[in-house]
Amino acid sequence: MSDIIKAVLDELSKYDVEGVEEVVIVIGDLTNLGEEQLVFAFEVMSQDTVLEGSKLIVEHEKIRLKCKVCDFDGPAEVIMNEGYDHSIPVLSCPRCSGPVNVIKGMECCLRSVKIREGTDV
Repeated sequence: MSDIIKAVLDELSKYDVEGVEEVVIVIGDLTNLGEEQLVFAFEVMSQDTVLEGSKLIVEHEKIRLKCKVCDFDGPAEVIMNEGYDHSIPVLSCPRCSGPVNVIKGMECCLRSVKIREGTDV
């Protein structure tokens, strides 16, 4: 989270920004990053900056696979079990059980920042 905040603050320092309303990040399902922990870290780390008081919005990116054998292109199967805190993705082809490349689901990136512009001309 500190790298994202630093990148946002570095970019915002180039402009006349009065404040920030929201920051949108994308988190892939394979990152296993907890949304509540990210929001908490954002609130703590943004104190005393132009980001203080802004809202962190977390968008989730589903896992997408491409099979190396049968060319399947689609979502991963997910094992859901009441005893687990997290779902468990199956990283093999749901059609032929072949090996796959993970096409989506590993990202952790900044999507957008909604600012309030300053009044300096």
